[in-house]
Amino acid sequence: MDLLQLKYFQTVAKLEHMTKAAQALQIAQPALSVTIARLEEDIGVPLFNRTGRNIVLNEYGQVFLQRVTRSLNELEAGRQEIADLSGSELGYVSVASTFMSKRFCGLLASFAQLYPKVNFHLTQTTDENAKLRLLENEEVDFTFVIKKLEQPGIVCVPLVGKDIFLAVSPFHRLADRCTVSLQELSGEPFVTIKADHSIQEACHALCRKKGFNPNVVCTCDTSQGLINLVAAGFGIAFFPSPNRKKPNIPFVLIKVEDFDYKSFLYLAWREKRYFSKAAIHFREYIIQHITAKNKPAKL
Repeated sequence: MDLLQLKYFQTVAKLEHMTKAAQALQIAQPALSVTIARLEEDIGVPLFNRTGRNIVLNEYGQVFLQRVTRSLNELEAGRQEIADLSGSELGYVSVASTFMSKRFCGLLASFAQLYPKVNFHLTQTTDENAKLRLLENEEVDFTFVIKKLEQPGIVCVPLVGKDIFLAVSPFHRLADRCTVSLQELSGEPFVTIKADHSIQEACHALCRKKGFNPNVVCTCDTSQGLINLVAAGFGIAFFPSPNRKKPNIPFVLIKVEDFDYKSFLYLAWREKRYFSKAAIHFREYIIQHITAKNKPAKL
């Protein structure tokens, strides 16, 4: 068993597809298949269930993957720590985020200008549970989440809080109102977004306290989809307050009277993980710039 075998196994285990794994590793598929077969022979049990061209991690493989991931992470942390001590490089930063907006990418670019030797590895996902798994497995240094993580060993720092408004089409019956009560929304069609699941969950819980379940007619993958559907009059939505006083959005925002919920954006990391100099600088930079007074950020 050698390090190359373990790295190859990790890639195959994540993709569960030999051809895609070979392409990702930039090696020939037959060579990858032979390497995995030799690893299984060395361990003494098959690590995958094979059915035709399909390859799925079995119970042995799942246990082994956890150990392999932990070991490779430790080796990389050791390599990075030695590099930091020798001053030979600044390192890289790995981040998981739902958001890849212009503002967020601008923050990354401005940080990169200050530290041009830093490399980024970005993972985009709307699954909050997936972000937690990435942290726990030490596959990323940081993640941005919209629901505070309460797990032991995870640090979760609030960056910015936003009030939640009701978004309606300019032609909606409530569009000329300054305020609205939750009770008035009973029966209205709602549009939601997967990325803001925890926000929608909290808002809908408040609706249920008022005696009704929101009538969700559509769930979007992106915020732009939600914006377009609300603007077209397809439904209404709960929407966080924008950055600017005169936001460039094609719908009307109305204050909800009996509504005390505020959404937060958090930066989370694993407390005992080794951080490169680059990761430490990035954490300080993000916290300083996003939480700066009178400079709210929309990621």
